[in-house]
Amino acid sequence: MRTTTFFAAAMALAAVVGGVLQPGTAGTAVAATTAAEVRARSSAQLYGTGQYVSPTSEAAKSATALRTSDPAGAAAAAAIARWPVATWLGEWTTGTTLTKTITAATDGAAATGTTAVLVTYAIPDRDCGGYSAGGFDESSYDAWVDQVVRLVAGKRVAVIVEPDSLAMLGDPRCTAALGQQRARILAREVAAFTAAGVPAYLDGGNSNWVQPATMASRLEAAGVRSARGFFTNVANYYPTAREQVYAEQVSALTGGSHYVIDTSRNGTGWRGTWCNAPGAGLGTSPRVVTDGTGLDALLWVKTPGASDGTCNGGPAAGKWYSAYAQALVANAALGTPTPAAAPVGRIDQVVSSSTRRLTVRGWAFDRDATTTPVTVSITVGKSTLARFAASAPRSDVARAHGVGAAHGYAKTIAVPTGKRTVCVTATGLGAGGDTALGCRTVTVR
Repeated sequence: MRTTTFFAAAMALAAVVGGVLQPGTAGTAVAATTAAEVRARSSAQLYGTGQYVSPTSEAAKSATALRTSDPAGAAAAAAIARWPVATWLGEWTTGTTLTKTITAATDGAAATGTTAVLVTYAIPDRDCGGYSAGGFDESSYDAWVDQVVRLVAGKRVAVIVEPDSLAMLGDPRCTAALGQQRARILAREVAAFTAAGVPAYLDGGNSNWVQPATMASRLEAAGVRSARGFFTNVANYYPTAREQVYAEQVSALTGGSHYVIDTSRNGTGWRGTWCNAPGAGLGTSPRVVTDGTGLDALLWVKTPGASDGTCNGGPAAGKWYSAYAQALVANAALGTPTPAAAPVGRIDQVVSSSTRRLTVRGWAFDRDATTTPVTVSITVGKSTLARFAASAPRSDVARAHGVGAAHGYAKTIAVPTGKRTVCVTATGLGAGGDTALGCRTVTVR
């Protein structure tokens, strides 16, 4: 009966998609991207060098907050903060807060060649009254999604759309009418993200929840063929290999949909409960996958260390659970480590400020040690003419990347008159190596 009502709702898709906004600034037309175009991209094209690491993640903030009161908890939070975790958006992120949150993530991703992973989590009657109950009403939700779409259009971002929204529909607390509403809402949402050129993934549950055929029918009704695909294992613990077998079955039933798997807490596999499961560990670290299957990436979607709810000693859902974070780190099975970070930065300006003088301005920092200024070298032709610390105030860098303001540079050097090629290199502080920030050609007066 539930599947039937889902397909009935899907019949209204043409009318829904017809109302999807075209992203862009006021008065500016933006060509819509088709689902075929979004689906045709490779995982490497979508994710670049991987998932974006936010310097202001919940783990990073908890590491700072617990430094004095809970040193062991702070150390565990800091260990988690080294890895990229998705940014969750809900009714707590609206208006200017929503704009700042998304802008910080997308600017950071653009600067590092990575992709920000966002999660929408505000659908009406979220969790059907469970530990994570909440959400907007339908009209407010649609307006909120439109704002998210405008902010991410054309950016380096992927969106995990409403965890549990489809898999939970077998729960008696979720009515048939709710199922119809979900199909309508989700179909509109993924069509909007696709039109904006953004890969979106719908809820595919996990390998132990809903049978592949049933899950596929729900995904079809919710517009999966207008999206990049679906996700599995979000906030759960099932082993990656098992999830991939399940996801390949669902993919085959949905026109070859791509998928991502959440490995944030599956290091020790299923632990007998989904809620703050005892004995769980961090799973395989996030990475792009190019194995010829439908798998795009292994991501950390659920925030490791954030409580699932008031169960097994945990605080309210979403609150930091220090003891649990410590256990996740102690039981971690991260797989082969991903490479250390190299510096990031930019040349803003190279100008001949006076006779036989050049001034070079820009910024640089290294995520391996964000509080330590990196050394910047200026080379003209084959000669290195200056080496100095990038430690000048840059409030814009602090706002965009959350790494503090002391990462700017502005250096004036003596250079002979004539046309000169000026190159800048940032020296790495960790194992990630150095970064060439680029070259500029300028005529020295």
